[in-house]
Amino acid sequence: MLDMQIIAQALPVLMKGFKVTIAVAAVGIPIGLVVGTLLAYMTLVGTRPARALARTYIECVRNIPFLIIVYFAYFGLPKLGLAMEAYKVAVLTTAFYTGGYFSELMRAAILSVPRGQMQAAQALGMGYWVAQRKIIAPQLLGFLIPPTASLIIMMFKDTAIFSVITLPELTYQSNVEVSQSFAYVEILGLTALIYWVSSWFIDLAGNVLHRYCQRWKPVR
Repeated sequence: MLDMQIIAQALPVLMKGFKVTIAVAAVGIPIGLVVGTLLAYMTLVGTRPARALARTYIECVRNIPFLIIVYFAYFGLPKLGLAMEAYKVAVLTTAFYTGGYFSELMRAAILSVPRGQMQAAQALGMGYWVAQRKIIAPQLLGFLIPPTASLIIMMFKDTAIFSVITLPELTYQSNVEVSQSFAYVEILGLTALIYWVSSWFIDLAGNVLHRYCQRWKPVR
């Protein structure tokens, strides 16, 4: 039987950690989306050095585990004179990792819009960036929202990794509570439920936004 008293006692502590999780994700993920957008355009229309730099960044994210990047930022950067507190490391690495993955989503979305639309816009006298803003960008949302929602859910759950650098987020707080009560089922189950409900709401928001943006389907 589940011990409801332990759950009631642990819930306020877990919600305190959940607020830290939200604080990391709410700052780090949007920054990563901006970085990923810049990287996508660097790979598509940038100079050769810019494309090489963007591809190197993306390959680092795709081929190095997130945990290693977190360890390097928290324990390695101080050796280079760049010591940061755990929260800043969490935001920085979340943005770094999100940017690498989102750049590929953005690049694929841009390439999914028929090339003839850009050519037609330029034939009408529009510059590249004006055409991107007025013609291409409105159509990208239909392509981007489903995979981006999945990426946000993935990065939101991956904030649990920051427990290894003693950031008092949700997983860290659950580990502390388990070490004191040994109530693995109750506390870890409650922690899993909080992650699941949060991810469900992100997915729901993505589905609603995707249906709304279907009005801008590209003409083929």
